[in-house]
Amino acid sequence: MIRLIQNEWMKISYRVGTWIMVGLLVLGMIATLIFAVKTNDGDQASGDWKTELQEINKANKKELKEDNIGFYKRSLETDIAINEYRIKHDLPPADQFGKNAWTYVKTNANLLQLVGVFVIIIAATIVSAEYKHGTIKLLLIRPPSRLKVLLSKYFTVQLYSLFLIAVLFILSFILGAIFFGLNHDYVYLAYQNGEVIERSQFANMVSYYLAHCAMFVVLGTLSFAISTVFRSEAISIAISVLAYIVGASITSILMFFFDWAKYLLFANDPVQYFAETPTYIEGMSLGFSLTVLVIYWAIFLAVALIVFQKREVKTG
Repeated sequence: MIRLIQNEWMKISYRVGTWIMVGLLVLGMIATLIFAVKTNDGDQASGDWKTELQEINKANKKELKEDNIGFYKRSLETDIAINEYRIKHDLPPADQFGKNAWTYVKTNANLLQLVGVFVIIIAATIVSAEYKHGTIKLLLIRPPSRLKVLLSKYFTVQLYSLFLIAVLFILSFILGAIFFGLNHDYVYLAYQNGEVIERSQFANMVSYYLAHCAMFVVLGTLSFAISTVFRSEAISIAISVLAYIVGASITSILMFFFDWAKYLLFANDPVQYFAETPTYIEGMSLGFSLTVLVIYWAIFLAVALIVFQKREVKTG
């Protein structure tokens, strides 16, 4: 199996498109770095920030009395609780500090959306490309079983996903540390299960990136299954990218109106539990979302394995 994975890794490493994706990711980091350097004022904690937070809380509490319900109500409650905690424990908010390595890593977390597209493209083409170029028969006449061949391709997709995320995280931290330094004064606060908890910037960013990893595993598996079923690069990429871009937006709308929307794939993105806003549907938890994602992952992978095992091999 290891040799098969090495072989698949060599295949994608020889593709020009693979390194173009890495190059685009690096260019994205350079662009955000230039913007961050130009807009960094280097301010230190100053001003009467406690009074500002008290005024914000006063306005938020007034809005709460106006019968706000659902997500917006919980968002206000989260802001109030965190602001009160900062005032009580003398913990200035982020805007009272200049940029540091971790704020730059957080800024580059937006590039994870680009990583998601790249992972989907690789997953959508790694099987269908074999049919397109007519190499699938040559691949399957070798001693390894169809199951091992397909799994080697699947694991390669997931390794590529981890590779891109690692490049983004590590390079962002290095560039951030060089240009902005490390600031240990700011404390990140999260509101979970009705209480405010302190979390280091490092722990928060690692959790945030790992949460994206979990979602990319499932999305990569979905795209991989589509590639296996349709055997066409164009169709596989089109369906997968469309589902990725449109699916999240449609799910967000449905979650405002229907509780059953919490069972949809994009409603259970683990990233929401490490963001500063509450979940759209009350009662959802990280454990619940991970369970739902595992079910989707198992279904997508099973479809890919069954179809690849049963279908007659044809090229083109």
